Amino acid sequence: MSICLFCKSETNSFLSVEHIFPESLGSKEKILPKGVVCDECNNGILSVLDSELVNFDVILFLRTFYGIETKKGSVPRASFSTVSLENPSKKHINLVLKRNNKNDFIKTHEGFNLKFTGRKKMSNKNMKLLARALYKIGLELLCLDHGIDFCLSSRFDEVRKIILGKRDFHGYICIGSNKTIDKVGVTYRFFKTGDGGKELALFEFNYMFLKIVFDMEQRECRLENGAKILGLDVLRF
Repeated sequence: MSICLFCKSETNSFLSVEHIFPESLGSKEKILPKGVVCDECNNGILSVLDSELVNFDVILFLRTFYGIETKKGSVPRASFSTVSLENPSKKHINLVLKRNNKNDFIKTHEGFNLKFTGRKKMSNKNMKLLARALYKIGLELLCLDHGIDFCLSSRFDEVRKIILGKRDFHGYICIGSNKTIDKVGVTYRFFKTGDGGKELALFEFNYMFLKIVFDMEQRECRLENGAKILGLDVLRF
């Protein structure tokens, strides 16, 4: 009998596989087979969180810039307050400035500098949605590597409720840039905390030039909001 990784239902249908990374990020390699995630979670809240991640301003910009197709086979259009980007042929990028401000577009001897402002403020609400989307990937990756029994333990019950939106929470993400371009991927390592040696996992999410570091269990960061660690900005919520 199947038990859903997220809602722990034994009675829902399990007819679909679950992509750990949203397909619109350009990766279809890591998949949880049928019987791990129920269709209600897969087609419901998990789909909402996947959409939140792929449309995160920086990720949307990179998807358009590098011509990463959606599930329907088209390259998304990225529209921001200062500029919009299109790349339908995946060969030529069309930039349209939305306002006449010379500081938004500056030519240099190497090319140009482009300034754009995101569509959403990094409010607590929006950061929590992004964090839940990352936690979803983290829990599924642990399930793929260590098995369903490991992830169905009570250790991850709070994380499950957070992902499903059934519990409010606080936390942090550390966000910055990669030095080299890379497709979507997540690495993690287990470590022991200082208060009794509790085991936790620290995750590093990479997409193109974007890097996000997070943990989904302890969710504590002693650094102040806006501080830097290893070149990454700390965002607490």
